[in-house]
Amino acid sequence: MTNRPSVSTLAPLTSRYDAFLFAPVYNEASGMALSVVSALARANVDPWEEATRLATMPNAIAERTLAATLDLIPGQNWNPAEAKTIAVRLIRLLPQPDESGPTAVSRTGAQQKSYWWVWLGFAIAIAVLAPRHPAATVDAGIATSQSGTPAVKSLGEGAASPGESDRHP
Repeated sequence: MTNRPSVSTLAPLTSRYDAFLFAPVYNEASGMALSVVSALARANVDPWEEATRLATMPNAIAERTLAATLDLIPGQNWNPAEAKTIAVRLIRLLPQPDESGPTAVSRTGAQQKSYWWVWLGFAIAIAVLAPRHPAATVDAGIATSQSGTPAVKSLGEGAASPGESDRHP
């Protein structure tokens, strides 16, 4: 395959191209009909990507391109007129560029929904991962001595008044 960007990632596998992809190209020596899918795979070309690409081209260019691609099929010797006739027949099976199918509308709706899900997930992640600062509270009943060790005041047992503990060692 060539090193070009994948069109199939932009246009998911749909039934729009089924008439083209599963149409017979020719009958092999065994009597089995070779479909466009099989022929393109033998030529080392992604069938759905090629169908998408051919559907966007003007018919004359798409016919020449498909005829050239059919020449890549190993073990098949086409004469140019045969390849052209087959290509013309097959290109007629592709949806025309002005035919907007349901996939274009549904893909737009699906993209909008996925954007909302992404933003919702982002908002939830921020809410969960945001640092939480505990409220600063003052603990009643705990006094800190000069050494930094907390000392618990007990009521009635010789509790020292503030500053009194500083006078007695």
